[in-house]
Amino acid sequence: MIRVYGRTNKGLLALIIIIIIIIAAGVYLYYAQSSNRNVQTGMNNSTNQSMGNNSANTTSAATTISIQNMTFNPNQITIKSGTNIQWINNDNVQHQISSDNGAFQSNTLNPGDSYNFFFAKTGIYGYHDALNPTITGTIIVQ
Repeated sequence: MIRVYGRTNKGLLALIIIIIIIIAAGVYLYYAQSSNRNVQTGMNNSTNQSMGNNSANTTSAATTISIQNMTFNPNQITIKSGTNIQWINNDNVQHQISSDNGAFQSNTLNPGDSYNFFFAKTGIYGYHDALNPTITGTIIVQ
């Protein structure tokens, strides 16, 4: 027990316990939120798919972009507004998807990880690999 001027102060002890609980809950919520920061933009997972080696412009309902051999494949794609794009790291190094205008950014993707982003607004979205900035791509949303 905590003694203040020779007497036990149960109220002060209860206050200290409550403060510790609040701090612990805050730390838990902070880390839970930071691990789920991609709820709007996607999540990392262990899906491993591969698209062909076609780097030509694509207009289709395809929603997967493969990262392989230090390139985005396809490196340019045209989609309709409301489409979800999934990037899959089929490379043997880490990558991080980052839009040129700050609209989206993935966590670091280890080999086999993927990242999703839902394109709700029309426009042209240039993007690059933040860890390997010479790797670039473009998404045209109509």
